[in-house]
Amino acid sequence: MRRGGAGSVALLVAAAMTAASACGQSAPAPGPCEQAGAIGSIVDRPGLGRPTATNGSPCAVPTGDAMLELGYRSQSTQGSAGTSALAIYPLAVIRVGVAKRTELVFAPPAFSTRSGAALGGVFVPASGSQDLGFGIKRTFDDRPAFQDAFEFFYTAPTGAPQGISGFSAGGPTYTLSYTAAIPLGSTVGVSLTQNAIANAVPQNPAGATRFFAYQPSLTLSYGFAANTTLLLSDQITTPLGATGGTGNRALIAVQRVLSRRAVIDVEYEVNALPAAPAASQHAIGAGLALLL
Repeated sequence: MRRGGAGSVALLVAAAMTAASACGQSAPAPGPCEQAGAIGSIVDRPGLGRPTATNGSPCAVPTGDAMLELGYRSQSTQGSAGTSALAIYPLAVIRVGVAKRTELVFAPPAFSTRSGAALGGVFVPASGSQDLGFGIKRTFDDRPAFQDAFEFFYTAPTGAPQGISGFSAGGPTYTLSYTAAIPLGSTVGVSLTQNAIANAVPQNPAGATRFFAYQPSLTLSYGFAANTTLLLSDQITTPLGATGGTGNRALIAVQRVLSRRAVIDVEYEVNALPAAPAASQHAIGAGLALLL
């Protein structure tokens, strides 16, 4: 499933204030998303869950620029038979600004390695790659007090191995996303991402079962130091699969802007409603984004 809601909203505030102060000038001021040095507001990382983050920020990459986002995620799942470990990398996404407020998005396959105890279901040792995908995002509002965007993203069932213990959805998936960000002050912001997903769940020996899912997420951000932002996110997914169920993941992350073209992040995630046979699940991760 696609992820969203973990874009840095607080970092939009400084750019928004700059844009507001320029309103009296004759030339139209660029919006907060287009302000120089707004990289912390453009990145989609870190996101929640296993797939690569491909939405979460309302800001498109500036025209003529490209952004490369990379990450590593280590997930630990506990069950009655022991602990299953899942490592995913490089969680790459390439975003290219092709027109004003419009970007193309490409997510190449991420490599996945599951080791440790065989808990059953999807929690058995395996190695392979996830599905690749591509999409398009359009920023609509880019004002000091409000930014929002729509995105359409498609994934193809290219991952391997196939089947319920593999890393592919088993069929194409389609995600329509809406993200809105609202600065609440000089250091605090809130954003909401809503994903409507035409999803698939793999079946053995081959094929997939289709279902529709709704996935809202809420992110609060607080700029507690120069160029450093604390992110708190919660994401609900319903249903989790063709037979129902509800998921709830929570994340705490720190994002640090290194320069006008580089930002890093570290995060910790907890799955509040892990699917059986998992008893508990958590993950740690880190990432890097470069504006090329």
